[in-house]
Amino acid sequence: MTIDEPTLMMVLGAASLTASAMFFALHAAARHIAGVRYWAFGTLAVGFAVILDGPRLIENWQWASLLFNIPLGLGQIFFLIGTAQFVGRPRPSWLLPVLGTLVVALTLVFTLLLPDSVTRIATLSSFQAGMNGLTAWLLWRHREARSRYAYAVAAAVMLGQAASALAQALVVLTTPVAITYAAPELPLVNIVTWVATMSNILIGNWILFLLVMLRFVGELRAVAGNDALTGLLNRRGLRLHVDALLEAERPAGALAVLLLDIDHFKRINDEHGHEAGDKVLALMGELMRELGGPHAVPCRWGGEEFCFVVDQFSARSLAELAEQARQGFQRATQTGSVLAAGATVSIGYAAMATGPGFEFSRLVALADVQLYRAKHSGRNRVCGAGVDEAAAEFTI
Repeated sequence: MTIDEPTLMMVLGAASLTASAMFFALHAAARHIAGVRYWAFGTLAVGFAVILDGPRLIENWQWASLLFNIPLGLGQIFFLIGTAQFVGRPRPSWLLPVLGTLVVALTLVFTLLLPDSVTRIATLSSFQAGMNGLTAWLLWRHREARSRYAYAVAAAVMLGQAASALAQALVVLTTPVAITYAAPELPLVNIVTWVATMSNILIGNWILFLLVMLRFVGELRAVAGNDALTGLLNRRGLRLHVDALLEAERPAGALAVLLLDIDHFKRINDEHGHEAGDKVLALMGELMRELGGPHAVPCRWGGEEFCFVVDQFSARSLAELAEQARQGFQRATQTGSVLAAGATVSIGYAAMATGPGFEFSRLVALADVQLYRAKHSGRNRVCGAGVDEAAAEFTI
């Protein structure tokens, strides 16, 4: 079977240009995701390089070399810079113009000033291998946990592209055969190069597209699991956290819940306005983030009600956390220039062993009983129930 190489190259070039259009559309829709614009420029440059030179329509080999190698080299640079930004490791601003100038200068020198096919192919292939190798390393080194397999595939494709470029450089330098433009004298090397190019365009570009979409999904999950005003987990996010604690290989032996309810919050809104009310809620969120940690996760339960879920504690540490929150909230609302006298909070907490029959809703109900006690005992106080060292329920 004979492969129509010009037609194949036109198809690959069109596929790369299509990927470029999709990356530009993604960038327009989500400018906050760094690196996508550079991937768009990279696929655009590679697409033009393949379309301009792939069909071998340009008879003058020097023009063909310039129109292929310059955009191809720039494309690899764009991929590197875009990947560095995407994984949160942006390169210095001077790197792009320096690398761009280097690839243009190398192409001009070994095409026009010192026309030598061996040196040109070896030098530019080595440059391409370096760009692709660094891109592969960034993708592998900084892969995200939720999409690590997609990162691994993208890194493998880039590494394959780097390996094929390096192999081309080594073969060209060591072969006794006289080399002309595009090295038709080395058909096996060209086949490997085109296979790598095909994998990069048909697989690599779409894996990068998948990485962007997976980041979109991650952001949507984060938004769905967090409260917009305070930045704390909402009920859905907290439920996922509790499920993860209960399903862990070494689950917590007991869980505690602290329910915090801002006293007379409706009066704050009525007398000082909803803007002041939102500020009070935001101050509570800031305080809870300061007091919380990996084993004391804060959440906005709803309205003016908040909670902590604690998975490592003692009766004393629970009481101290509750008291720190109670005192800290009043100080924060005083010094935050929201209310002259500050606002107060009532807190109820409970703890329960996570053995057979454990129900998180029952634990919350126990904490709610304690919150009711605090409210009806004069507010601005703490009431609680907990678990002793033997994990048996008791009441304080």
